[in-house]
Amino acid sequence: MNTVTLRAWERRYGLLKPRRTPKGHRLYSRQDVDRVKQVLVLLEQGIPVGRVRDVLDSGETPPMHLRTAQDVQTDDPWRHYCSLFQRCIHKLDTRSLEHTFNEAVSLYSLELVAKKLILPLYQQLWQQQAMLPSTRADYAFLHEFLCVKLGSRYLHYNSRANGKRVLLVNTQTHAVQLETLLLANIISQHGYQVSLLGTETTLDHLPLIIERAEFDALLLPSTDVSDSLQALSIMTQITVFLSGEAKPESQPGTAPLRNIHWLPEELSEICLTLDKVLAKEPAHVLIPVAAV
Repeated sequence: MNTVTLRAWERRYGLLKPRRTPKGHRLYSRQDVDRVKQVLVLLEQGIPVGRVRDVLDSGETPPMHLRTAQDVQTDDPWRHYCSLFQRCIHKLDTRSLEHTFNEAVSLYSLELVAKKLILPLYQQLWQQQAMLPSTRADYAFLHEFLCVKLGSRYLHYNSRANGKRVLLVNTQTHAVQLETLLLANIISQHGYQVSLLGTETTLDHLPLIIERAEFDALLLPSTDVSDSLQALSIMTQITVFLSGEAKPESQPGTAPLRNIHWLPEELSEICLTLDKVLAKEPAHVLIPVAAV
């Protein structure tokens, strides 16, 4: 969880009451951590953050199968945010869209905002502009906004990261570019040092890049599963992670993939997988180059 969201939960909604150190820093207890997990479960179920405290205090969390369609429609904050996003996009209103985006990610994790709001709306506009050329401006506006916004957030988090080095490569389309930026945000916020390569990159270029830059892991779209990818993993001894929908083991005729790992579809579980696999590997130390 990012600190902005935790502070909002504490100050605006009273969900957390961390102790303070003598220097004024927040100190979260095991009970606070458990409460954060409970809050995340309720938010995943669609309960608005403003109602979470009442639900937790009552001790009567309604199971999803007992909540009526009317309850979900009334309570669902994502319907509200989607409406605001669509209004801003229709008017090409960058300032209002940024305000709405900032509000959403201050109350909810980026993983949840991406799952419930950004990716569904982006996919909807992508499909819409393919059938209605008159709506291409809406899609282009949202795409550029998200690339700039997520790019700046990624650079902010990455400047503070001091963990292992991960190379993210996007060799595909605009949609994959957006997902790559989301991954860069999530991973760098978790402490990994992330570097990005764009669509001009091919697998043939990677061995030399990896050798000279000493990355700890390589992350690619799963559509790049091939003999060259297997050779890359063996030649460089780098740990490779694949993201996307088509699992490599489901492809007939594909040789067993060694030192290659599959990332879960749930964004919230990706860092857990990285931690588990990379904890076994020694980290490369990157010495910053002094500015001239």
